[in-house]
Amino acid sequence: MTADAGPVPLPTKRWVIPALVGYSFSQAPAVATLTAITAVLAGAAPVGITVAVGELVDGLTAAIGHGPGTPAARECYRWVALVAVLFLLTHLAESARTALGRALGRRVTGRLSERVMTAASEPATVGHLEDPAYLGRIGRARGDGTIDMPPGEAVFGFSTRASLWVTSIGSAVLLTGVTRGLGLIVLAVFVVIHSRLVRNYRAAVVETVNQTTKLRRTSYLRDVPTTPGAAREVRLFGLAAHFRDAYRSQWQANMTEVWRRRRDHDLFVVVVVAVTGVTVASAFYYLAYRAASGSTTVGDLAIGGLAVQALLQTLRADDDDLRMGFGSKAAAEAFAFPVVATPVGPGEEAWRAPVAAISCAGLRFRYGGTGDEVLHGIDLTVPAGQSLAVVGLNGAGKTTLARLIAGLDTPSGGAVRVGGTPIGDTNRRSWQRQVVAVFQDFGRYELTVRDNIAFGSLDRADDEDGLREVAHRVGLLKFIEGLPHGWDTVLSGGYAGGVDASGGEWQRIAIARALFGLRHGAQVLIMDEPAASLDARAEAQLYDAFHELTAGATTIAISHRFATVRKAERVVVLDHGRIVEDGTHQELITADGRYAELFRLQAKRFEEAPS
Repeated sequence: MTADAGPVPLPTKRWVIPALVGYSFSQAPAVATLTAITAVLAGAAPVGITVAVGELVDGLTAAIGHGPGTPAARECYRWVALVAVLFLLTHLAESARTALGRALGRRVTGRLSERVMTAASEPATVGHLEDPAYLGRIGRARGDGTIDMPPGEAVFGFSTRASLWVTSIGSAVLLTGVTRGLGLIVLAVFVVIHSRLVRNYRAAVVETVNQTTKLRRTSYLRDVPTTPGAAREVRLFGLAAHFRDAYRSQWQANMTEVWRRRRDHDLFVVVVVAVTGVTVASAFYYLAYRAASGSTTVGDLAIGGLAVQALLQTLRADDDDLRMGFGSKAAAEAFAFPVVATPVGPGEEAWRAPVAAISCAGLRFRYGGTGDEVLHGIDLTVPAGQSLAVVGLNGAGKTTLARLIAGLDTPSGGAVRVGGTPIGDTNRRSWQRQVVAVFQDFGRYELTVRDNIAFGSLDRADDEDGLREVAHRVGLLKFIEGLPHGWDTVLSGGYAGGVDASGGEWQRIAIARALFGLRHGAQVLIMDEPAASLDARAEAQLYDAFHELTAGATTIAISHRFATVRKAERVVVLDHGRIVEDGTHQELITADGRYAELFRLQAKRFEEAPS
């Protein structure tokens, strides 16, 4: 992964666009330079056309009645040729600016996406990725929101708007040259009107999207009584009047807001049209007066009229303003993520110590650092090579304990040690390379079968024999060989030649991924209810197979089904974040405590199920 060239200071809201322009030049200097050049050319060429037309009009005035071969006529031909060249240049430059601006926008979006992804991936723990506020920041940095505009759209919008401003400023200068001060006055009036138009346009778009969502709900209430699937219950339960009244109430409330905004908008349009009309009429009257009095030429009148017409483009409020407004907000959010100079990935220092006993001493944890504790002073030692089952009812803290042992979270108190080495920020990543896991919500990557399994040890992805071996051990090899492209088949029907794997096949792929990691150096396997969606018998068969496939590795199996973990060498029972029992299955049954009670309760339920 490519890191950013250097840190960009976090811009204030007012200075996001300048910061984004600077970032564009730092990330893609050649494309940014070409975009700037073509934007200036596309904006300056129309100004040149205005000048050439003015000179042509003056030339025609002098050449009329003197024949086509006179010097004055030949001068007119040259101005006509220049207008044609500038007209062609305008369209070529605008086409090039559009293509380059979009390419630059995509480059900026890609670089800022890398920045966000790298910053979000930099912590070895995962708690921040479960924080709604942090996930909201990521979404906003991508441009997700009421109006979806990624950061690069602001770059493209700015290139379009910059070209227009070159034309507007050039036209104002020409108009000022014809009638001193008039160009600056017209430009100032139009800039003020434009800023208000843009503000209203953005608000109108947001309001339209919001009202569409609300009106969709209103339409649903209207249509329920006549929808075949619901019509029977609507009549049986007497709901027709309820839906009718709800529809009327919501429709009235929604439309009242729409009508108010329409009135405000209509009034604003009247004001804009009046001010614009007065400004344009005054400008043309003054130009005509100057020409009639002999203070300016007919060519000057033409230049002034074309300049006013060009300045009218300043009033335009369109998608480019939306791109700059909402895209710059996304860029500001992306800039708020720190630059990570060294991307995470392969190359971390390997775990130096052999994986010995894993011990938890006084382990405590609370999510987000606030709220109630999930674990309350857990003391647990797992000898190397032992198969441990952690059982308990839902919410007992089993998954939290597994995440702490895997180094995916930082404990609120206490420590996790491997041998005598505590797991901390300095060695967390290297410890994670020693752990493989099959979680209940295991990853289902829309990539090839090969990638999905090789992710267990990515630097050994070329181990073809190993891939085939683990696929065979989990009963997956026949399925893979029957795929359209074998190991290179993408596991998603959304791609050409791809397939959608079943839930059971995905489960076997996740297991094969973990086994491939064990084959290449990982020494701890965590199974966190990977088969929770299966029935008890199928889950028991899965865990039985795992004990055979992972002999010699330290295995921690988590389940809320007590009968599925009987083959584990040791069982600990968690209850409300505390270990309440610890022993073998038989010892805990003999002790007739919490484990035995819940084991018999679950067994009785399954015995009664057939009847």
